[in-house]
This record gives sequence, C-alpha cells and structure tokens, in this order.
Amino acid sequence: MPLVARVQAVEDGRIGVLYIGCIARSRPFWLMRSDPLFRTGFVQATLRDWMAAGPMPASSAAEVHRIVRLYMPRTYHDLVVNYDVIVLASANVLAVGPHIDMLAKGVSEGGLGLFMGGDPESFGGGQGLPPWGETSIDKLLPTEVIVGWYDTSAIQRVVIDDPGHELMSSLPWDMKDPDLANPLKWEHNVVNLKAGARQLAHVIPGSGRRDPLMVTWRVEGGARVFAMTSPIHMFFWQGGYWGNPWRYGYDLGCNLMIYLDRRPVPQDVALVHAARSKIFQVATRRSLLMSMLEFCESFGANTRHIALRVAEIDAAIDDAMPEYLQLRFEEMLDAYSKVEEMLDEMERDAIKLKNATLLWVYVVEWLAVTGTTLFCGFLLWSLMVRRRLYREVETTRMR
Repeated sequence: MPLVARVQAVEDGRIGVLYIGCIARSRPFWLMRSDPLFRTGFVQATLRDWMAAGPMPASSAAEVHRIVRLYMPRTYHDLVVNYDVIVLASANVLAVGPHIDMLAKGVSEGGLGLFMGGDPESFGGGQGLPPWGETSIDKLLPTEVIVGWYDTSAIQRVVIDDPGHELMSSLPWDMKDPDLANPLKWEHNVVNLKAGARQLAHVIPGSGRRDPLMVTWRVEGGARVFAMTSPIHMFFWQGGYWGNPWRYGYDLGCNLMIYLDRRPVPQDVALVHAARSKIFQVATRRSLLMSMLEFCESFGANTRHIALRVAEIDAAIDDAMPEYLQLRFEEMLDAYSKVEEMLDEMERDAIKLKNATLLWVYVVEWLAVTGTTLFCGFLLWSLMVRRRLYREVETTRMR
C-alpha cells in the first residue's frame, strides 16, 4: 500500500490533537493540555445529558451545534495544517453532521490518524442514539457496526490478543490489577471485524461472546486508525464511575496519540511514566511557587529577587523540551533534575519571605488588637469607674 508523506502539523515536534465529543468525559485528553508533547483542541459534540457538564457546557442541542460551528476547523486546509490526530469520543453523528466528510478526507488524503472510542453515541450507537454506519468515517474504521447494540452487562473480562504490538507492549497490561480487572469497567459497543483488521484485545461479557475491544489497521495512504469499543475514560474510573484510576491510563492516551501520529511508541514503561509524572510535578510546584509570591506581594513584600529567578527555571524547562518532544526521556529527566534543584532553593527562599511577611502581619494585628483593647478599657474605666462624665445632683426622690 503506498504511503502518503505526512508533515507534522506542529513544527516544533508537538502532536496536534483534535478532540471531538463529550468534554466532560475527555480524560486523558483534558490532561494533555498540560503536556508539552501535545496541542489539543476541543469541540463539544455530544447530545446526551452530559453536554451540560464540563468546561464547555451547552444548555441545548442547538447550543451544541453552535459550538461545533465555532470550534470545528472551518476548512480542510485548517484541519490538516493544525492537527495530526482526530479523536471521536462520545461524539454524536448528528452533532458532527456536515463536518464528517471533511474529517474523513483528512484521514484518507491528509494522512491524519483517527481514533474512535466506545459510547452509545459511537460505532453502531445504543440507547436510542444514532449510529455512525453508512458515513464516510465508518468506512475508515476497522470495525463493522451493529446498530443499537451497546453492552453494559456487569460480568466482563478483558483478554489481550496481541501483546507484541508496539502500543500494547508499551503498557503493563496486568489483568490482575483491580483497576483493570473490575468487571463493571468494560461496557462496550458490540461490533464485527473488517477483513484485514488487527485485533489487539477483546472483551468477554457474561454471555461468553468474544467482542472486539481494541482494533487497528492502516487505511490506503498509510494513516493509522484505532477503534476502542469501550470508552477510554473508563480507564480512569474503577468500577464504572467510582474509585481509583488505572495508574497508566494517561500513558495509554499519550502512547495512543503517538502511535496514530506514526511515531515509534516508547517501550520503557517506567522511564516514560516517570518523565510524564515529572513534568506534572514541576508544573505544579512552579504554580504553587508563583501563588506564594503573589500572596506575599499582596502584603507589600518585595518578591523581585525571587521572581527574576523564575525566568531561569522557565529557560531550563525550555532547554529540556526538545529532548521530551523527540521522546528522549533519559536526557529530559537529567535536565529536569537541575530544574528541581533550582525549585528547591527558590521554595526555601519563598518560605523565608512568606514567614517574614507574615511576621509583620502578626505584629500589626497584635498592635491593632492591643490598642483597641487598651482604648476600650480606658473608656470603660473613665465612664464606669471614675464617672468623669457624670455630675453630682441633688436627690430626685420625691418626698
């Protein structure tokens, strides 16, 4: 099959991801906003009750259609020059509507990767919601829809069929892990495989069927397409919607985007997980440091000597980013170790500044309270004890 040369949409090496679907259930993609490897755009495109929840709420179906018109790429050119991967997660076919053919063209001709995650609004639909069958997107998927069949039975288990696939081998699929083995987790669309599709995992519901769970293939031109019949956000909600998330759920989302962008998927699970965790830790610490400096400034403290050093941290992070964007995680961790040393020193100085600032706050408060107490005591003593404002009068008792 001839391959179409794919030019990265984001010139600095990041992966442009266009997320279309339910924003309230967009993990791990919402977390990717803080990951420098990705540049993610969001389009609210669900017509279920979840459309009113999350960071991009819509009060009605008409509001959803308006959001789609506003945030969807206006032209095919805008699509292919800004994005590398298209994600359809809990996306309603009626909401996406007139943009479907443009998205399909971006995959078949533009070489963009395509991911569809399971939901009653995905694949063949369910719970009375419309299917994606007979659309140009459906023709690109490695699965055949079965209209209206969305399995929510509780007793289900997952079997990995192709552990040697580069995506599957990049994650620790320990099915004894309670966050993966919980039987309530794997509600899914029931589909059939298309000829030539590669099944990576399947789910076995209580009835004993073997339903495809993760399926992939390449379409003509070389673009990768991935179908996951269970919602990807289920990896973050043990038992359906409660409990602890799977530790590697975020890594699954990131590695899936790397795979669909036709890059080599990193295989050192511990190293990659540590690198991504380090990025979030440093970003959190930097944010807390800036909040502490703003707090001190609100009381008139001089934070200039610390704030100037924040620019040094930002420069060190910028120097480490090319390593991370090129998936050289060991070099990136070495650079971040220096950033952490700088943060340690700055946090100590910021705490000293905060303590000095609060000392004067406590002194001023003590003086104010003490002064008020003395003044009130003086008034009380003058009026009630010395009775200076009273004058003696003759008896007013009538004889």
